[in-house]
Amino acid sequence: MPRLYRKQPDSSAFTEPRVLAQVLAEPGHFEQTVRCYERLTGTTLDMDLDAREFGIRTAAVGAFLIIDLDPAQRDRAEQARNTAVTMIFAHLDTAIETSLALGAELVGDPFPAAVGRGARLRHPDGLLVEYLEHRPSPYDADSSAL
Repeated sequence: MPRLYRKQPDSSAFTEPRVLAQVLAEPGHFEQTVRCYERLTGTTLDMDLDAREFGIRTAAVGAFLIIDLDPAQRDRAEQARNTAVTMIFAHLDTAIETSLALGAELVGDPFPAAVGRGARLRHPDGLLVEYLEHRPSPYDADSSAL
């Protein structure tokens, strides 16, 4: 069962998107990478998703989303390497509509995520971005596992 810690489990009140640069941790170095970014930014993680049964673990530290993928998940790892940014929006559908009107391209269908819903879009300049909306989850926990 996934374990999810977020200081803000519902993004519906966001007035602007939260933009996170994706960092793909080297296998076996997830916690070390999280601690490095905590020291670098002077902040502590505010999001920790542990879904190892699905082959993924993530932590948000400041403007960084640290990602640990099971090496067996090669297609996901390739997709993560090609996706530079995650943006968390108040409302996913509105963000998609706005981006499409500005010339973005939807890459695949929107998908369910442990945190809510998501989609991948390629912006007109070629940037591949993961869009998410966060909603409360039965997997929410009161503290990080790290």
